[in-house]
Amino acid sequence: MTLRAIAWVLLLSLAGAAGTVLADPVLADNGTGQKIFKDRCVVCHQEDAHGAAGVAPSLAGTLARHLGSAEGKRYLSQILISGMLGSIDTEGHKFSGLMPSFRADLSDADIAATINYVLGTFNGVSDTSATSPITPQDVTTAAATNPVPTATRALRQSLLVAR
Repeated sequence: MTLRAIAWVLLLSLAGAAGTVLADPVLADNGTGQKIFKDRCVVCHQEDAHGAAGVAPSLAGTLARHLGSAEGKRYLSQILISGMLGSIDTEGHKFSGLMPSFRADLSDADIAATINYVLGTFNGVSDTSATSPITPQDVTTAAATNPVPTATRALRQSLLVAR
């Protein structure tokens, strides 16, 4: 096993060990997305969402462009539903690895809240309530396609070509 593969296994183990965040109506309007981001995403994408060289891409300033289309919203949802597998290029950096799926233990509302937190906090999207710009229904619709990690990567690539 290569050093890179070992690093991915360790990071994914840490992300899984961060614990399960269950849908909590009290938290739904009071920091659910922020809590999930800190519990699940920071380990790879860092507290400032700028990522870690060779491990995870930056989420800061890179995602708002996907809000302009139904396919873009589906992509943002699928990232957390199915995860993503394969090589990507972003901001002049190449990443090859696995983004884990969080579908097994996050509700559609949790996934929407997390995406909206990242969009609002790190991408300058001003309307980031739990139902906008990504709604729980957007997540449900994306999940209904039963996406797999390689399909999420392919959707990402098709969105880049369409730009």
